[in-house]
Amino acid sequence: MNLWLTQHLQALKLVLARFKDNILGTLLISLAIGVTLALPVILYVVLDNLGGLVSDVKKESHLSVFLKLDHDETALQNIKNELEKNTSIKSFQFVSKEDALKQLTSTNNNQDLINSLEGNPLPDAFFIEPKLLDSGSVDTLKNQLSSLEGVEQVQADDAWIKRLNYLLALGKKAMLVLTILLGFALFAVIGNTVRMQILTQQEEIEVSQLIGATKGFICRPFLYSGALYGLFGGLFALLISSAIILLFNQSLAALSVEYQTNFTLNLPNITIFAATCLLAISIGLVSAYLAVSKSLFNSFN
Repeated sequence: MNLWLTQHLQALKLVLARFKDNILGTLLISLAIGVTLALPVILYVVLDNLGGLVSDVKKESHLSVFLKLDHDETALQNIKNELEKNTSIKSFQFVSKEDALKQLTSTNNNQDLINSLEGNPLPDAFFIEPKLLDSGSVDTLKNQLSSLEGVEQVQADDAWIKRLNYLLALGKKAMLVLTILLGFALFAVIGNTVRMQILTQQEEIEVSQLIGATKGFICRPFLYSGALYGLFGGLFALLISSAIILLFNQSLAALSVEYQTNFTLNLPNITIFAATCLLAISIGLVSAYLAVSKSLFNSFN
């Protein structure tokens, strides 16, 4: 166990020494990897924040039940009883047509238009908050309420949220495709970099073979190189994405003031941090292994 650990530590120290000797090249390669990985990280953060915003808005969504203008008190009481018994309803509020007209009068600047109305054209209404906010449950509740006697119309105010959810789902698929395509690009970048290192150290590798070095001993430093390129690239990706998100938040701050909200994009959390680094290390390690397999293993045969 101690021998195995010593061999790996020696390989790691050798790779770090090579990186230090060629620090500019290492930084440029890591930066290229970081820029490539930053794109899906930023897209994921934006989609995740928008998804949270939609969830918060959906909690405030409700159904509006408008009654017929000629309904009687019996129909009104029956509807109240049905709403109280319905287990799909979390809460409801009744707004009479008189209260609705008073509210309209207090908030509308066009008093002449309101004064010209003959009578009250507004209906009595119930505003209902469902227990379940998924599309199927809301549609089922809407159909139940529409069948009640005295109900003129049932309106759900979450149509735009459904459209936004569809767009978010499309965005997640686009992010997945982008991540896969950029992953192939990273395979090529890291693989070619490791292959160039193998070519520049060909004489050293041949001498090691002559003195009896094993495959693992020769290949181990190159595998560590690929993994470290991925790690450094992942860290650069998180730094770049965090800087860009902070820049976005400066513009969102001014926009939020106009719409009286406090929406901002959250910086990458620990889960995103770990996932990005692990993905980058895995890509680097696999790329290096493929490069080593093609360039070195054949020479042992």
